[in-house]
Amino acid sequence: MKKISLLFLVLILAACSSKELSVKQATGLLKSYAEKNPVFETTTIDIGERKLRLNKDALEIEHLKQLQEQDLLLLTTTNMRKKFLAKDSIWVVNVALTAHASPFIVDQKKSKAEVKTYLFTIQENADVELKLTSKTKATAKAKLIKEPTPFAVLGKDKNPNTAFIVRDFTLRYKEETGWFVQK
Repeated sequence: MKKISLLFLVLILAACSSKELSVKQATGLLKSYAEKNPVFETTTIDIGERKLRLNKDALEIEHLKQLQEQDLLLLTTTNMRKKFLAKDSIWVVNVALTAHASPFIVDQKKSKAEVKTYLFTIQENADVELKLTSKTKATAKAKLIKEPTPFAVLGKDKNPNTAFIVRDFTLRYKEETGWFVQK
């Protein structure tokens, strides 16, 4: 009985550490990789004191006020004045990020912040296209669904005509770790 259970255990371990890669395994690897390393697009927003023209920058002002209503930005008016012999007024405002904006911040400096505009998640029902290039390397092609963040109004959509993107991932095999997604 012990020999049979030992043989069964060895067969299970051999099956788990196999170099063979299935589509289901690749999909699981890509989903766990996407959770740890999210895929997103970004844009840069100027923070601190800014001078905006009420007529010329009306669209940007509207977007900033929308973000303030969502409690992501804090706009504090420093000065409002009209230039001499000009049709446009100048609004001097201090733009600050709130704590609610922190999940969308990628990088922040003194006068600029890089914010996420679109997040991409792997499509649930779609299978991954798998192409084995060698015994230890494979390429997996997956569809990523695009989800806008509140900061999407500030950035330009790199793929405006689609609700998803197709991205290739490189998978590698090592004896010690098994299959993994290469960065």
